[in-house]
Amino acid sequence: MDFIELENLARIHPTDAKLTLSNKRGIYFWYTNNTDSLVYIGVALGAGGLKKRVASQHLNPLYLEFRSQKQSEKDKFQLQHAVFRTSKDGKTPRYGIDKSAFRKSIGRVERLKPGEETVQYILQNLYLKVFEFENIDAIRNLEISLIKKHEPLFNISHKPKYT
Repeated sequence: MDFIELENLARIHPTDAKLTLSNKRGIYFWYTNNTDSLVYIGVALGAGGLKKRVASQHLNPLYLEFRSQKQSEKDKFQLQHAVFRTSKDGKTPRYGIDKSAFRKSIGRVERLKPGEETVQYILQNLYLKVFEFENIDAIRNLEISLIKKHEPLFNISHKPKYT
């Protein structure tokens, strides 16, 4: 399978994702409300499928990354506005930024604070389309193929280094 007619997939508003999306695996596509431009392609391969990936991660402002080894210079803006927490022992300061690659990329490109600000950007500016498919290898290959073909703005794998 190497072809999906994206225009024929149903449009889903992000606020409807939790009720609309299934627990099946698949590939999902984020588009802008104002220009219908495809800006991100992602996959949901784990337990919980599309619903968990989109509703519990991309649209959850508390889905944050506090591990410093997962943060880089590219995340400078979000780190300057990071969500502060202390470690479980109450002694070590920890700074959280967006954890999902999609939200992290939005934060980098649009210079948005982690958590609520990036989720609000998604809710106000984007809509979603999904294609359910259970074959993991096919999903991964399709994602790679479609990213190469469409070069979505927020897919960082094909982007030059940020400064």
